[in-house]
Amino acid sequence: MYVFSGSPKSLSDLDTSFGWKAPGTQVDLKDAIQELQGLHMSVAVGAGASALLELQGSGAESKAAALITQDDVIVGVLEFVGQGGTSGVTWFSMRGDVRIAATPGFISISGGATTANQILVLWYDKTGYSAY
Repeated sequence: MYVFSGSPKSLSDLDTSFGWKAPGTQVDLKDAIQELQGLHMSVAVGAGASALLELQGSGAESKAAALITQDDVIVGVLEFVGQGGTSGVTWFSMRGDVRIAATPGFISISGGATTANQILVLWYDKTGYSAY
């Protein structure tokens, strides 16, 4: 078995070899990676139908630059439903009736009350990776 080692020269044309930076305004690997770095997962506590639900966060996620805004894209929303008075999740539901509120950091679910349930939101920050 032969072992090959790379050299700095083999990495010097990474941009053109793998499309890291495409010419002009074309979408390239750099754009795709930046968008993936903007993927967020946030939790909210349910409430009445169409009520504003604040996406919870701590530390980095609570900074203004890391809040969901109307320019961002919701990828998916899961509602975890528990049985009243008992612990644990009895079932979950994928929600398609979610919108991002005008107030940064909030969403609303219009199809019915989600009171006392946990809501998991996957969303893309359109500005890309947040350094906060």
